[in-house]
Amino acid sequence: MAYELQEAKKLVIEAGLRLLKEGLIVRTWGNISARISDEQFVITPSGKAYESLTPDDIVIVNIKKCTYEGDIKPSSECGIHADVYAARPEVNFVVHTHQTYASVVSILGSDIELTEEEKQFLGDRIPCAAYGMSSSPALRRKVKKELKRAKDCSCMLLRNHGVLCMGKDFDNAFEISSVMEQVCKFKYESMTDSFAKTELIKNTDVSFDEGADTEDALEEDINKDGYVDYGISHIEGDEITLVLGDNEYRFKAGDKKPIAKGLFKRNLNRIALIHAKIYENRQISNIYHVTLPNIVDISKTYEGFDPYIDDQAQIVGDSIRCVGKPSKKPHFESPLAISRGLKDNSAVLIGGQGAICVGSCESDTEACAYVLEKGCMAAKLAMCADAMPVKGRIAKKEREFYRESYSKLKG
Repeated sequence: MAYELQEAKKLVIEAGLRLLKEGLIVRTWGNISARISDEQFVITPSGKAYESLTPDDIVIVNIKKCTYEGDIKPSSECGIHADVYAARPEVNFVVHTHQTYASVVSILGSDIELTEEEKQFLGDRIPCAAYGMSSSPALRRKVKKELKRAKDCSCMLLRNHGVLCMGKDFDNAFEISSVMEQVCKFKYESMTDSFAKTELIKNTDVSFDEGADTEDALEEDINKDGYVDYGISHIEGDEITLVLGDNEYRFKAGDKKPIAKGLFKRNLNRIALIHAKIYENRQISNIYHVTLPNIVDISKTYEGFDPYIDDQAQIVGDSIRCVGKPSKKPHFESPLAISRGLKDNSAVLIGGQGAICVGSCESDTEACAYVLEKGCMAAKLAMCADAMPVKGRIAKKEREFYRESYSKLKG
């Protein structure tokens, strides 16, 4: 049952908002389409925010030729959707997401076997297409190959990238996405049970520690979770606003002692100077200290890691560094060490204490934290299984692709 044109456009917009709300995508990463006939489907446009889409933004595409109507370009992965509709006449709604557990499990590069109950929703198994760079002809070829190999599947893993859910209608596509996520969550948790027993890896990367003026934190500097609170901040002009717990401090970039005067502890200065140093070296406006569970776990075990999921390469950086070493006592790292560790990435791990994420606005920084948490989940899984990160040269290309395409979106 193909959709009537206006209904299809309405459902595609609704699906985009739902994916954002449920955290299945960030930015415009992912895409949605609906069949409107045996010859055509509608799909989300390239590089437009889902929150602002109107029916006029949704693009009509020819299934056979992948040509489109109007001046608005369709999603760069519309060819994958066209191949699904050509190969699966029963499919009328397609959702490509970067949902957390399924994307993480995709790094294994293998099919997932299913129980009889799960097969009722997902087919005989969940196949996994080989890796192809985002929006590339190679990715389309590999998905098309997998469609032929697993003819009854209703979903697919895209290695190191995300997932494809193929439904009979809107509701069925989201039901498939939900069941798939639960299956992948169970697989992930069963495989990472051993992580807690994994011996910590010694951080020997001293290049970012040279000159680091580390010092144990005082009790007042430690938050309720046992970490030093490096705080969050934003900058407007040359004025920095820093939030630590319930307290807010304002100071000028370049101040030698931004906060600590009179009764203030000198450690407040240390934190303020870290933020000031990062703003000095980067054209950003927001900094967050992030202590999400998987980020903290990986900050205790790694000296840094290459991304296992390509949206981490795009949004966070092509190689994540770690400053300092895990310690029994929470401690401060120097502004210079953190700034050097961050370099041109959007995040840097701090030994045993999570990460500092940066961005050009609040939503940038939140997206960085979200994707880094997922990337750290993938790194955990890789410690417990045989998995390869995205190749270095590809990760660099993914980073460049993101910067170029997202800068156009923001412009």
